[in-house]
Amino acid sequence: MKTFFRASMGAIAAAMLMMGCGEGPPVQPDYRGDPLVTLQGQLLLADHVQVDEPVRLALVWYKSSTNPSQPREIVTEDIAYEPSFPIDFTFHLYAPPPPEALTEDAAGRFGHAILVAYRDDNHNGKLDPIPVGEVPQDKVLGATQSFFDREAPGHALSYSEGPGGQNGRFTLSHFPVGDALPRAEPVPLDTPITLTLTGENELAALLCMATPSAETAGSPNPLEFCGLPATPGILRVHASFVLRIDETPTGENVQEQALVRISDGSQWLTNATATLNGHPLPIGRPDTTAGAFPTPGAVSTLIVSVPGFPTATYEIRAPGTPRLTSPASGATFPSGSSLRFSWSPVPFTWGSWSDLTASADSTALWHQFGTLGPSSAPPPDFDIPTGPIAYTGEALARLVVFSQGGFSRYGGSTQSQVEYTHRITFTP
Repeated sequence: MKTFFRASMGAIAAAMLMMGCGEGPPVQPDYRGDPLVTLQGQLLLADHVQVDEPVRLALVWYKSSTNPSQPREIVTEDIAYEPSFPIDFTFHLYAPPPPEALTEDAAGRFGHAILVAYRDDNHNGKLDPIPVGEVPQDKVLGATQSFFDREAPGHALSYSEGPGGQNGRFTLSHFPVGDALPRAEPVPLDTPITLTLTGENELAALLCMATPSAETAGSPNPLEFCGLPATPGILRVHASFVLRIDETPTGENVQEQALVRISDGSQWLTNATATLNGHPLPIGRPDTTAGAFPTPGAVSTLIVSVPGFPTATYEIRAPGTPRLTSPASGATFPSGSSLRFSWSPVPFTWGSWSDLTASADSTALWHQFGTLGPSSAPPPDFDIPTGPIAYTGEALARLVVFSQGGFSRYGGSTQSQVEYTHRITFTP
């Protein structure tokens, strides 16, 4: 019986071949199947940028959407586009990212990818990451998200799957421009993507296997962590503003502070001038005089002038002044009590945190960090429980809100922060 079955199957197969039944197109050795995702859009060339060699595309995967450095996987398309702009492109993805390119938690795994345009300088047909201490092998010409400019609009592809690799799905997101924390807007996978080739050196940060550190954060070169030179001839303004409001039994103590530093990408410049709403600010050292903080909850104007550079004007959107409604100022609680931190949102807020510390030695008793939504659509009042606080004595209840802006794809940004503190007491 077994011999008959094999012979019958062979005869059936031969008959089908003679009749042409079941015959499909020849399968090439490099055939990868149908793509899981096809991204499409247009490559544009920014003003004053020249591209004379073919342009290639790559999809670069990262474990974190908030820190696009240390690429985990780079998928390249074997297509070279001739530099005749604008260029219509398609990018096919045939497989999900490998597990090592994803972040894993109890819900499954997820990753984040940026589409990158590049020049294949070492002619190996792929985009190479930049190992620590080494130089780039390729030239990044543009990307659908900026490393330094968090306000720039763009697109990103994400992938998520459940435990065991089940229910994997791709999502294309659009990041709109705005003055508050960018929120991803899911869009159809076939949404046209605009990728503008800007060509600055700072795009190399997307490929660096090194990450920024406390040591490199204070450098005038935004690419110091990558060991590469910044784009020359560009001003980079780094400005931080802090407003501290300390409520006491006799009233409020208010302190303002501003620190403005200006870089050309290689050194800190000292021959600059800056004004905030007409108030002169020193360069490179703190200013604690009245008027050093932008108007809370409104738009202020920072003007920076440096000989040899065009005057730069920035709109500073400082958050409004928050107030804790709970715990109440001067309130008393038994040790071991659970408190509720409550407040209403204020304009121009990117994020916030609240904490509770011992007045005597600043020992941390509790803290909570929370990201807020866009200022145009503020969340409802916040009401956060602390859990039991085992402490006796006076404590400081603090609420901090902050905003960022003035981003540049060359590096540089502004940050405004408002801190509100009042006192409570825990009894034995």
